[in-house]
Amino acid sequence: MPILLHIGSHKTGTTSIQRFLGRNRDALRQQGIWYPTEAELLTGGRDLIPHLNFARSLDCTGKPKPFDDAQLREISTNLARRSGDFKTTIISAEPFWRIGFGGDTRDGQSEQIWQNKHRNISRIRDLLGDADVKVVAVLRERVSYIQSSYSEFVLATFFHKGIQQFIRQFGHIPDYLRQLEAWEAFFPLQVLSYEDLCSLGTLPQVFTSALAGELTLPEPEQTADPRFNAGHPVPCVLYKRYLNRIAQMPQQQRVHLYNQARRKFGKARAKGRLSGLEAINSWLTAGEVARLRRSFSADDDQIRSRFCRAFVSGPTDRKAIKAAGLAPLRPSTALEALGWMLLKQRPDPRWFTPAAP
Repeated sequence: MPILLHIGSHKTGTTSIQRFLGRNRDALRQQGIWYPTEAELLTGGRDLIPHLNFARSLDCTGKPKPFDDAQLREISTNLARRSGDFKTTIISAEPFWRIGFGGDTRDGQSEQIWQNKHRNISRIRDLLGDADVKVVAVLRERVSYIQSSYSEFVLATFFHKGIQQFIRQFGHIPDYLRQLEAWEAFFPLQVLSYEDLCSLGTLPQVFTSALAGELTLPEPEQTADPRFNAGHPVPCVLYKRYLNRIAQMPQQQRVHLYNQARRKFGKARAKGRLSGLEAINSWLTAGEVARLRRSFSADDDQIRSRFCRAFVSGPTDRKAIKAAGLAPLRPSTALEALGWMLLKQRPDPRWFTPAAP
């Protein structure tokens, strides 16, 4: 029976899907859907569902590995063997999307990165042997994904450069077409649209039903808290980027300052005291969004024709982009936002205006 390997991508409801599968694991198991725990796959494993440790251990780059080769072979063997007892088995972890990605695309490293990706996926195929495995990917409109990835990268690392530099250095991350072609070379592939899933109902149930058929749950699934796993506001990430520039600052202090400022920003937003700063929702202007989308148009057409007819590209007309509610971070608002994050209150605009001679 098939093993569905859900590889992400990030910020496509993956965490809420995993919570849904974990919360309803017993009910799903009764209907032939297995969402295995570590203990079911590994001797001495925990009674938890950290599939991300499985994915991270399969990564061929030099990142830390939670499981060694012997443990990976045991997990893979048990997964292949026990999946035959169920109608559908689901493994879900976002790190599969970035597996094999090490370094950036400067200095001609791009092809090496994709060679690593192919070698890494080939190893996964070998470990799972003759098991019936299908890879499932969920794609989000690409410019939205790039901006979300940039924010996550700034928050998780010491990166302090602008989004255009991020795109130049890590352009392989949103290269959907090459990513899908790499997985398709070794596994059957099913691609779903994030926006399409959201439009059809509560995303986790819609996703699981699309893969395993209609579900019967013991009680109606509660709508997820819209704040759950939501992206951090652009002004807050801007502040983290500023902190990342202070090389001598200890990491613990950097995290403490950031979390403190973000909490105060959230309270001020709830009380309506940010005077428009909370509306900033984009690192890119309408013109930059339009140019990026046009640069992806040929690849996006291929994705729709070969993998997912419902895949969304987004408008390339500036007026349409602005009408959709784009509120970009501009140099003037960046100064104002950073001033607020440093002072925990709205700065006086006169501070940013040079005094008359």
